[in-house]
Amino acid sequence: MSPYLEWDINMYHKKSREKNRTIRFGIRMQMTVGLVAVFLVSGIFLYWMTDRQLQSSREDQIMRELQTIRENTGIYVRQLLILNEANNDEESFHDLAKTIVQEMYGSSGRYELAAYSKDGELLAYNYRKNHSDSQEGKAMELKEAVEGNAAFTLVYSETGSLEVWFAMPVIVAGKNVGIIRYCMDYTKLWQQGEQMKGIIIRAAAAVFAAAFVLIFLLLNRIIKPVQRLTKVSRQMSLDLEQDEVNTELLAGLTASSRRDEMGELSRHYSAMLGKVGQYIQKMQDDRDQILKLLNSRQEFYNNVTHELKTPLTTIQGYAQLIEADPGGDGELVEKGVEHILHESTRLHRMVIQLLEMADRSERQELSRVDMGSLIRSVSEAMEIKANRYGAHIRLKLEPELLVWGQEERLRQVFINLIDNAVKYGEEGTEIRISGGHRKGRVLFSVSNKGKQMSEEELKHIFEPFYRADKEYSREQGSAGLGLSICQKIMREHKGVIWAENRPDERIGFFLLFPAFAEALEKGENL
Repeated sequence: MSPYLEWDINMYHKKSREKNRTIRFGIRMQMTVGLVAVFLVSGIFLYWMTDRQLQSSREDQIMRELQTIRENTGIYVRQLLILNEANNDEESFHDLAKTIVQEMYGSSGRYELAAYSKDGELLAYNYRKNHSDSQEGKAMELKEAVEGNAAFTLVYSETGSLEVWFAMPVIVAGKNVGIIRYCMDYTKLWQQGEQMKGIIIRAAAAVFAAAFVLIFLLLNRIIKPVQRLTKVSRQMSLDLEQDEVNTELLAGLTASSRRDEMGELSRHYSAMLGKVGQYIQKMQDDRDQILKLLNSRQEFYNNVTHELKTPLTTIQGYAQLIEADPGGDGELVEKGVEHILHESTRLHRMVIQLLEMADRSERQELSRVDMGSLIRSVSEAMEIKANRYGAHIRLKLEPELLVWGQEERLRQVFINLIDNAVKYGEEGTEIRISGGHRKGRVLFSVSNKGKQMSEEELKHIFEPFYRADKEYSREQGSAGLGLSICQKIMREHKGVIWAENRPDERIGFFLLFPAFAEALEKGENL
């Protein structure tokens, strides 16, 4: 493996492991925490706004009532002074303070009040003394009244009650004659406000809860496919580290029934991973093919070296013997020359075959080839050799077997096939050659009766220097290049060649060519 490729793979595995870290704070948790935070802040803000609005509304109502009380108090004090034939001055107010308190309390029946001099001195009252003790000396509303301003104070108790202390200067005939101070119970109004606030808060809480559940369900519907994609991505990342693709996971994504964007995302993601799987498979196939090619090239080199070494060793050995004893032993010289000629001829034939295996870069000149005539010509030439081994050739050819190609190259194919049939066939059997049209193409077969080959032998039969049974051949010196040359020539003509064991204990070689018209259209690409 290339060091660069190995480095890239290691880096890929490292990045994959980094990406496969467990998600500790996922989208679901983030959105849940976010929703809780949003609703919590919204609830607090709503509570604050409701409380503030109710308090403001309560104070407005109290201020309106106090304004009415202030107007009525001034009128009522003037009337009492007139009825008692008193002057409109501070002294008369002092004298009638107790009467004013009693009369005003009796007329209202709901307010406790007290009368003060304009300097803040208590003159008369009808409220509980503890009220007075709790407010005297520190009541802001009384200090404001002494200064000539009407004011009130809201007092909330721990028992859940609300009292309003209201002090106002009494103006009679444009003169400040004293101060009237009220203590009013607004507990009921405050409780009504609290009840209203509770109703609003409970209603808002119900709405928030319903909205939270609805949003959570909606987000869960959106997040669930994302989590599924995350799970698939994590598993796919682990699979890719092993150069694998889990097709069941991809099928699950493709089968998504959703018709929204998430469903479309799942299907597109599945398609993308499928493409990645195809590319990985293609890379694996290419890798295997490259390794196979490297191995075959090395094997080819070893076979060539071995096949060339054998005749060269023989030639060198006899040449050295003849050189060491020139003319001394005639039989040795004659035998040595014979072996040298035989091995040199074999070496020459092998070199020619190797040249045939080489790629041809020059443009081939193509023409229409009548395969019937070509096969008959080759069969006639090979009949002599077949008869020598007790075999004979039988032809069964349909008319008009036309092929677009190079006649000499195609002739070489059938010479090699018939020669192999003669050498490896049983003695006294016939070699059958047939040809015909099959589904718009031209099919030929060359078969002989002989020892059938295993599946492994059929798989490698067209590889260079491969011989299924070296001992069975009638002729020695074969290098095992003939079928490789046949396969190369067939590829040059856009055809295919294969071998099969036939049911009648025969071995057949089949050649399939494009029809003449089809081959003519593609001829320039040959």
